[in-house]
Amino acid sequence: MNLRRALSCRLRLTGDFLMVTMSINAKERSARKRVEWVDLAKGLTILLVVIMHATGHVEMGMGEDGWMHPIIAFAAPFRMPVFFAVSGLFAAKAISKDWDTFLNGKFVHFAYFYLLWMTIQFIFKTPFFIQDFGIEGTLFYWLASFVQPFGLLWFIYLLPVYFVVLRLTKSVPMLAQFAVAIAVKIYAAQTGIGVVDFFSKYYVFFLIGHFGRDIWFQLAETAQQNKLSAILGLVVWAAANGAIVYFGYDDVALVSVVMGAVGFMAVIDFMAILPKRGLAQVLRFCGERSLPIYLGFFLPMGIARLVIPKLFDFGPGLTAFLVSMAAIVGAIVMYEIVMRLKVGTFLYVRPRWAKLPDRKAAIVPAE
Repeated sequence: MNLRRALSCRLRLTGDFLMVTMSINAKERSARKRVEWVDLAKGLTILLVVIMHATGHVEMGMGEDGWMHPIIAFAAPFRMPVFFAVSGLFAAKAISKDWDTFLNGKFVHFAYFYLLWMTIQFIFKTPFFIQDFGIEGTLFYWLASFVQPFGLLWFIYLLPVYFVVLRLTKSVPMLAQFAVAIAVKIYAAQTGIGVVDFFSKYYVFFLIGHFGRDIWFQLAETAQQNKLSAILGLVVWAAANGAIVYFGYDDVALVSVVMGAVGFMAVIDFMAILPKRGLAQVLRFCGERSLPIYLGFFLPMGIARLVIPKLFDFGPGLTAFLVSMAAIVGAIVMYEIVMRLKVGTFLYVRPRWAKLPDRKAAIVPAE
């Protein structure tokens, strides 16, 4: 009996040890699933987006351009293409799932945050809307935002549309999909209908990220192994990108497609060879919080662009920089406060009621 008890105890301890080990290994595998250069690229794009909006508002308010303006212009050809190409990198896994799981993860998820934050932004801007449109016009504007992307949130509105279109057309040959995407970019990007225009401008880059996934990951590995070649390539790209922007050719549709794709390659190279400390830490931190920054930066940005010019006469360049930093830091602080205090977490974490019911789990097999 004592021997049996000893064996039983040892088996239980061994089982517990294996369970703990498996749990630790699972966590390690989960941590390794994050791809370094992808997080860095996400961080870069979200920072460029915030800086673009902050600089634009400051320069418009002050009536002149500052030294931040050329930086924004240089980034324009690749800023949004990189954002959507990165979004397409992992689309294959999403579109391979059943429709319920897919819609819950890629449509309802983004729809929830869009509707929530669209309403929040709308509340802050309502006094100005009433002054311009009246009460009825303001209410109509809010309702129209359900079918037309609202202000800064058009990115999050378009992402689920991209995923659904890709899911519906996954059986269509790749070349045909690219041909249609390029055609709509050329002929349907200036219709005046927001959702059509935004879709047409950037869907081709979503496809570039999706269909070129293996190529882009191989490119990152090659850059890490041949850093000198990557640096020389980046110098050539930077000169070409700057020249094309300077002479105004970046507005040509086919040129913009090439510049967006090459810009994405340049960002991959840069992030792959970037030292792991300093700038990389900042970009990684922001990349891991890209959605909270994107959702919340409008509020600190709006406050900063009103307060800073009244307190200091820095000129449009430095003012735009400070407003950009206030918007980024403010959005992160808002997110960290909410998550640490666990008050209002629905702002950043989709609650259970906003998820589709698991119909598979609801099915009880007959006995």
